[in-house]
Amino acid sequence: MIFTLHLTADCNLRCRYCYEKHSRERMSEAAALAAVDLMFSFGHKKNGFSFFGGEPLLCRGLIERVLEYAAQKNPGGKLSYSMTTNGLLLDEEFMELADRCRLSIALSHDGSLQDDQRVFPDGSPTAALLEEKIDILLAHQPNAAAMLTVMPENVDRLAEAVEWLYERGFSKINTTIDYRPGAEWDDALMEELDRQYGLMAELCAKHYDEARPLDHMGFTSKIRSYIEDRPCVECRLGVRQPSIAPDGRIYPCNQFLNDEAFVMGDVWRGIDAAAQRRIIAASLAEEPSCRGCAIEKRCRHHCACLNYSMTGDMHTVPPVQCAHEKSIVRNADKLAEELYRRGSPRFLKAYSD
Repeated sequence: MIFTLHLTADCNLRCRYCYEKHSRERMSEAAALAAVDLMFSFGHKKNGFSFFGGEPLLCRGLIERVLEYAAQKNPGGKLSYSMTTNGLLLDEEFMELADRCRLSIALSHDGSLQDDQRVFPDGSPTAALLEEKIDILLAHQPNAAAMLTVMPENVDRLAEAVEWLYERGFSKINTTIDYRPGAEWDDALMEELDRQYGLMAELCAKHYDEARPLDHMGFTSKIRSYIEDRPCVECRLGVRQPSIAPDGRIYPCNQFLNDEAFVMGDVWRGIDAAAQRRIIAASLAEEPSCRGCAIEKRCRHHCACLNYSMTGDMHTVPPVQCAHEKSIVRNADKLAEELYRRGSPRFLKAYSD
């Protein structure tokens, strides 16, 4: 089990696609350490924490305290730790701590779109300030992922932004679209998104067998899902990665944070088994509109969090999500076909029986 510690909703940026309602509320040390105690009470073999915000490094001292406390409770233990950050507060000292504690860091960065989308509260740009931070991150974690979001008005530059990140040193890149309910994705923009995914597939094919391959995480998951005949993502709402709010209450996922209907306990009393079972049962119902779809197993239609945040219902799939998934599957398949056709050594080795 992974606990997502929602340390704060505060942030030092005001990204133009952000869905957070920024506030100064922050998780107390008492709540964070109680979450560690609760995690160790489960006795699972694969446990860990994801530090989440807002911008989690605004709570750097609390992150350090959690890491220290967990190490004291279980010396030599193998908890996993992860964090996604905007990078502005990264420095050598923190990266050295991350190395010691096996804290995996992903950088939210929109490549060549950075200054159009990820800005300070006064609208000023951020890209130049991150150049040094990227060097520090990649020096310590060469395989760190870059997480890129694209807004409707910039979709015609998506492949360009991915290429920028690759040329800057990132090999592992994940992309997502602006899923805010108010984001205006129309048919023409979705067609352009499909074209951009095609260009990205060509980029991945070009660099696939190089010493530093370009791994688009979305394509990789779709290809593996088909070859291994298994779902590309298992939601397991309320089980796989519960989220802990700053006040210590436990929710099934970040998208349900502060929704009273989805509280499933707190860090002091533990998970309410009855509430957890109710949420799990509700999440397992089928999405009627997806029944019989050719890519049903390879699609994220079952992501209850995304469905709920966009439509208000865990099983009503937003049309933009349906179109997006069809596009990424289609282009992942084109990439796989090209790699197989040309006999890519890396591809054949990765997916051979």
